[in-house]
Amino acid sequence: MSGEESQELNVKDWITLSTVMIGAVLTILALIWQVPPDDGIVTSTFLLMLSFIFFVNSVSANSKANFEANSRDVSKERIKRFVTFAEYSFGLGFTLVITGFSILGYEYLLKYEGREIITLILPIAFLVTAWIVVFIYNLINYFGKPLGAIRSLKRNLWILLEIICLIIIIFDFFEVFTIP
Repeated sequence: MSGEESQELNVKDWITLSTVMIGAVLTILALIWQVPPDDGIVTSTFLLMLSFIFFVNSVSANSKANFEANSRDVSKERIKRFVTFAEYSFGLGFTLVITGFSILGYEYLLKYEGREIITLILPIAFLVTAWIVVFIYNLINYFGKPLGAIRSLKRNLWILLEIICLIIIIFDFFEVFTIP
């Protein structure tokens, strides 16, 4: 398989993955409104709906890159721009899903368990697990590049957004303020 065919396959895989994420987000939105937690439903819905837009954009940008790759008069740089745009869209959409899930899980446990330590451990364990996976991915992706695993600006930005979410959850747990 040539490098060009491999790139095309990867784009199609991302189109499929983004499409699956669209379905998952819509399913979750439908389910959470059936038995909503006491708080956090507005914030989670907002985050999940924004993620929907980013996943749709990822499908569009990857489809455009795939179309452009099959055209004869298109530069590789143009194709790369669409792929990069799709990658950033997918990553931000995924970050919004992760933060939405963190808030939902926390709020559901808060509803059923109260302000017990397990309620706070869930979002912490969930986010730390996601960060470990991202770090391992970065280690593999940037193997041989000094500090490459921690220099990925986009992934660091996504993790920063997730850290902010965790801080908000911790403030809510200790009743500094509540999540709407």
